[in-house]
Amino acid sequence: MKILWVTILSFTFLNPVTQAQKIVSGSVQHSEEKTVIPYVNIGIIKLMRGTVSDDLGRFSLNYETIKDTVTFSAIGFQPKKLVISELLKSGIVQLEPKMYTLEDLTIREKALSEIRELGNNIRKKERSIGFGSTMLGTEIGGLIEIDRETLIYSAHFIFNNTGEDSLMFRVNLYEMRDGKPFRNLLPENVLFLAPENPGLVSVDLREYELVIDKDVILSVEWVKAVSLDTGDIQQISFRAKRKLRKPNTWFRSTSLVPFVKMDQFVKYDIGFYLTAQQVKK
Repeated sequence: MKILWVTILSFTFLNPVTQAQKIVSGSVQHSEEKTVIPYVNIGIIKLMRGTVSDDLGRFSLNYETIKDTVTFSAIGFQPKKLVISELLKSGIVQLEPKMYTLEDLTIREKALSEIRELGNNIRKKERSIGFGSTMLGTEIGGLIEIDRETLIYSAHFIFNNTGEDSLMFRVNLYEMRDGKPFRNLLPENVLFLAPENPGLVSVDLREYELVIDKDVILSVEWVKAVSLDTGDIQQISFRAKRKLRKPNTWFRSTSLVPFVKMDQFVKYDIGFYLTAQQVKK
């Protein structure tokens, strides 16, 4: 079995801090309820640096100048931008809630096919592909083609290697717009811990009653580690297979930076898939 660590992406998209580090710290909270907001995506996009707030809403982020702009984005809240000089004054960031809406799609039960797998359930251990970054918010996903109304039941991820630490991940399901990942279709944080042993991890999505009719990217995002040893993320890898024509894998190095199609580096399909029912043709 061949294992690929996507180190080329780290050198391409990460800006290592070679000088004395400047760090801003703070916390994120609900603007109305004053409660903490966990697992917020936080990033200085132009520097390709980012992080994720912890379960108490706290964060720390490297910056270069007090004019750097930090973007905050959380499921169920309006995104917000602040310059470092503002953050250094108080460190408290308040996000306003927003209404979660999706296009209303309805389907008749009799029109549905049997439950099927959409994506790549790779049954043979051929190759592995891992995160190419050690920053919180790093994310890897697979494009799943959908051509008609589809009722989503669950998401599945095939781990080939696991780390020693208890790493926590978030499931994201992005609709595609203009050939790029756009908004997350999940209305709340859907989290799971990395398994102790290689194998399949399944996440139930039935409570969200998602009906979609366009291509999506199903991804895994690293949001938390019990220890501070970021090297553990590089022990994680997922099952993959070689595919020369239109491989499905996408990647981003940290929170809020642009997604990149990995076919310019490696031509692999990643072992992520959905179970669903579709309207019969």
